[in-house]
Amino acid sequence: MKKTGRLSKAQEHLLGMDIEITRRDFINAALIGTGALLLDLPSPAALFAETHEIDGYGGTGDYAVSHGNMDAQRQAAHSHFGNLDKAPENAIDTGEVYDFLIIGGGFSGLSAAFEIKNHYFRERSCLILDNHDITGGHAKRNEFEIGSYKLYGPQASNSFMALSRPSQPGYDIYNRLRLPSNFNYQEMEKGLNPLQFDKTNYGFMLWYDDPSIGHHIAPFVKKGSRSPDQMWLSDQWGKNFKDAPVPPQMKKDFVSWRTSQEQYYAKGDYLRWLDSITYKHYIENIMGLNPRVTKYADPVLASSVGLGCDAISAYAAYQVDMPGFRNFKVLQSLRESDWHSFPGGNDGIARHLVKALIPDAISGERTFPEIMNSRVNFDAMDRSENKTRIRLGSTAVWVEHDGQPKDSEYVMVYYQKDGKIYRVKAKKAIVTSGAYVASKIVSGLPQEHREAYGQFHRSPIMVVNVALNNWRFLYKLGLTACRWFGGFGFSCNIKQPMLVAENHPPLHPDYPAVLTFYIPFYYPGAPLKEQGSTGRAELLNTSYYDYEVRLRKQMVMLFGSAGFDPGRDIAGIIFNRWGHAYVSPQPGFYFGRDGKSAPRDIAKKDFGRISFANAEHNGHQNWVSAAEEGVRAAKQAMGVI
Repeated sequence: MKKTGRLSKAQEHLLGMDIEITRRDFINAALIGTGALLLDLPSPAALFAETHEIDGYGGTGDYAVSHGNMDAQRQAAHSHFGNLDKAPENAIDTGEVYDFLIIGGGFSGLSAAFEIKNHYFRERSCLILDNHDITGGHAKRNEFEIGSYKLYGPQASNSFMALSRPSQPGYDIYNRLRLPSNFNYQEMEKGLNPLQFDKTNYGFMLWYDDPSIGHHIAPFVKKGSRSPDQMWLSDQWGKNFKDAPVPPQMKKDFVSWRTSQEQYYAKGDYLRWLDSITYKHYIENIMGLNPRVTKYADPVLASSVGLGCDAISAYAAYQVDMPGFRNFKVLQSLRESDWHSFPGGNDGIARHLVKALIPDAISGERTFPEIMNSRVNFDAMDRSENKTRIRLGSTAVWVEHDGQPKDSEYVMVYYQKDGKIYRVKAKKAIVTSGAYVASKIVSGLPQEHREAYGQFHRSPIMVVNVALNNWRFLYKLGLTACRWFGGFGFSCNIKQPMLVAENHPPLHPDYPAVLTFYIPFYYPGAPLKEQGSTGRAELLNTSYYDYEVRLRKQMVMLFGSAGFDPGRDIAGIIFNRWGHAYVSPQPGFYFGRDGKSAPRDIAKKDFGRISFANAEHNGHQNWVSAAEEGVRAAKQAMGVI
């Protein structure tokens, strides 16, 4: 376990770490704090860190049991993945036989089950194995209780477009789930200076150039300044970087990068050409811009597809609407597309899928407010009478056909649950947990698949939600979102609350809010695969305590001059660690190289009675691509495509 060393009690006090907050309330911090004073034991924070090095506090409510990749699930997976050369012996046969078995309870798995249920009108049986203790994959929420209010933040998957036209990707499943097309938001209290908020949780990082919002989103440029006015520069895109402390030519380069409509390659295979180079090469060699532009883009791209510009295909940058291409979307197009973010991120969509699959799994009626606000009924997930069942805390460790793949009748799936290995049988299996899992658990996987999977490189990310007792310091700065250069992370924001919760606080700087940080891991210049493994090592080998110290120091640096007091203003902290969050598509990932097929195309092929699905097959991972891949794999398994 990587530790940077304990702070002194005086240092912890300055960072507010001796104040009882909800990161450690479940170990009775008040009692431990009293004992520490009497016996001169380590502080509650120190004792917490020693006992809960990685997972840390998970919040309140149903999702407290699963925030990020939990240590228990990681250990269950790593104890078997790559360590088995045959089916586990002495497995307990459940005696169950399903028509379909789905490995993975994220969007691809849930959507595959939804497609199967709709196609067969509930006549076929389906079991979903989910290794976590609540379903949803990366689409889960963090919940806080601050006084009499409940607050929510996204664990990872976030931002969606309200789909209202059949021509839009994802419209069919969005419509069948009965998701709304219009949403209401909390308004700021009267008498306050009006502020604009980014509803998406993402657009502020780069895509907004409208002065009405850009004024409230600013970069921190002068480290250590005591004046808030000198620390933050607002609406720099709207001002063409007029006030930025960079040379005139560099200002022109930033503006050119953002506004260019030139297509630098005129042949018909434009997209394939983009996939032959990195985004760094495109910015610096094709557009001829300063490497500082690349450095500015690195964390934004890494937060979208896992790594920075030096490792990622220029087509991936094009796909996620980075600047430099004709399809770069400015704020107006985002507004027209009607982008939103549920209070807990895309858990809102995942919950609708679960409710549609197993009506009793979420209490209440199938209405938007009840699906969003009602408790999860865990007992209903795996009832024997359900045609669709979800088995939580179940890590698949081995998958094999019961004979030669082309002649087999069943797929045998072995999974670990509560320390025991079980075996279950299915006529068809769909692996939706990604190439990094499929390549290790599917027995006899063809060499073609293995070679393709060898080109799926995954990278981590960490999402941090900080519950604030108040956000007066942001209001004083006139900010709702910001980014900075150097230190811990690179951006954060608070959202305008969507009106679906039962007791959301007023949108007022003296009331609670959740501040969300996205922390990417990228190492420019290192080989792509090495960058991913280095990031995972840093993510998983750094203690909760050390991350908390870094976070608090960063917040003091950013907001201390505006009155931020970590001991007074922080009410709770949750770190969501995702070790394999993104596939990081290198050049050739989309269209192939040297005359070979693209790895994502090969990975979509069936292997006997086993199909494969994951958002990674699209390259850019988002809920729509994940759902569509699940639907595609379900159709392959059903034999309808």
